[in-house]
Amino acid sequence: MSLPDDEIIKMCKRLAYKYNRIDLKDDLISEGVLAIYERLEVNPDEYPASLYRRAHRAMYDYINRRSRVVHIPNSRTVESLSKGVEYKHGSYSKKGKEELAKALSTTSVSFDDSFSLSVKDCSQKYETDEFIAKVLNLLDDIDREIIYKRYFEECSQGDLAEICGVSQQSISRREEAALYKMSQL
Repeated sequence: MSLPDDEIIKMCKRLAYKYNRIDLKDDLISEGVLAIYERLEVNPDEYPASLYRRAHRAMYDYINRRSRVVHIPNSRTVESLSKGVEYKHGSYSKKGKEELAKALSTTSVSFDDSFSLSVKDCSQKYETDEFIAKVLNLLDDIDREIIYKRYFEECSQGDLAEICGVSQQSISRREEAALYKMSQL
């Protein structure tokens, strides 16, 4: 039931066009072909539909790895973790602190006084009360409350879900949409 090589390549080319990323087309095709060949080594009688799904997942994962930006928030917790001191306050869970420490260990950014000053210099225009008020006015009441509680009162998404009476996934989606809307200013 195994597919010939030219059929595998043709299937991956068709699948790569669905992503509409011309700049990554060859890489996507390669990822899909490699995923299919890895599977065929284990199970040579794999059905074409499952091979198609496997190539699709490999391409999707590749795009996510390429486009994901690690965002490390500037907070007391981050600053203390970068200095190797555990900060007991804040809304990070133990696992969240471990992941944050791992992300910090892979970056070359240090949180010394000069860095803090440069961050303040770069973001000074964004931290004025006038700018923040203007950006928050772009949002509806619920989104404004979510952003305010999340970033100014440092509530977790779970806490916000309980307060608003919705799921944590809903809070996450609303927060992401609100941040996108705010970034458009």
